[in-house]
Amino acid sequence: MSDRVREVALDQLVRVLDQVPLVSSIKNDMSGLRSLLYRRRPPRIAALGLPSSGRSTLLRALIERMPARDALHADHGQWVHLEHEGAKVHWLEIDVDDSEARSQWKGALAGEMPDLVFLTFEPNNVQDAVRIIERAKSLLPDVPEGSGPLRVFPLLTHSDLIGRGDSDVEAARNALDAKLKDSGLRADPARAVSAISGDGLRGLSEAMVLALPEETRVEAARALTRAHEARVRIGNEIVQACTAVSVTVGLTPIPFSDMVLLGPLQAMMVSSLAYLSGRSWGKKTVAEWLGSLGVVGGLGVGLRFSAQTIAKFVPGAGSVVSAGVAGAGTTAMGQSAIKYFLRADSEASG
Repeated sequence: MSDRVREVALDQLVRVLDQVPLVSSIKNDMSGLRSLLYRRRPPRIAALGLPSSGRSTLLRALIERMPARDALHADHGQWVHLEHEGAKVHWLEIDVDDSEARSQWKGALAGEMPDLVFLTFEPNNVQDAVRIIERAKSLLPDVPEGSGPLRVFPLLTHSDLIGRGDSDVEAARNALDAKLKDSGLRADPARAVSAISGDGLRGLSEAMVLALPEETRVEAARALTRAHEARVRIGNEIVQACTAVSVTVGLTPIPFSDMVLLGPLQAMMVSSLAYLSGRSWGKKTVAEWLGSLGVVGGLGVGLRFSAQTIAKFVPGAGSVVSAGVAGAGTTAMGQSAIKYFLRADSEASG
């Protein structure tokens, strides 16, 4: 189910609800779901550092799902809207030693504001580290504060070249933290990462999703191939939102409203979870997921629709029964999709 198809499906649900009395609470739940899924946009990440600090290589390591066939190019000094193997990221590289750095920075900010800033440092180069910090201090105040302070992630790239063990890496990271503190630059604790060995990339990916604005979280979690925990967390939020809508639908005393509303809602939920995982949503994917449910699971989904519709005809308690069945059915379907699309990848990587 494409983005456009999902948007049309949600609009159709809202139009149906406009014809049904006493269901304004469903529309409120729909509004929350729309905010989570359809106001999303790609994250905007700016990387400030020196050309040799491996920023494009780091980006490739964060988002790639398979060995590269085509080179990933990120032009310096301007926003690049990347769509690479299903990942969508707006990326900006500024070479802090470039004489045009400030004009490039201001020009980029006139178009888009970053959601997150990387400061990239090469190991074992104290003078460069001090220069990068000072340049960052002069550039970052140009970004106006929005809902909160701009998050800055200092990154020691090429951590595989630092010394001979974890103690040397930790010492280098602590030394950089000390320089940042002495400078007065407001930033997160430094992280040591390697695009070659993969060290530190999983923790960085998870931290990025948490630090980014809400409207970017779905695209960020989809793009960052190592952010397995973030995907599961966001997937659960989607299921919880759809369950809330389902319960309210079940409370409406209108027979067959489940078939009109719950079917498209649950299809949208499952397709959104598949999208979050990075998979394409087509007939093959649908067949594989339905196959993972098994006979008992498939029958259970069908029986829930029958039970909900029959319950609507039962005086008094019918709507309560239907609401419970609708909520439980949506939750069960959502959790099965999370297990198939999201947890399988997490367990495989673990």
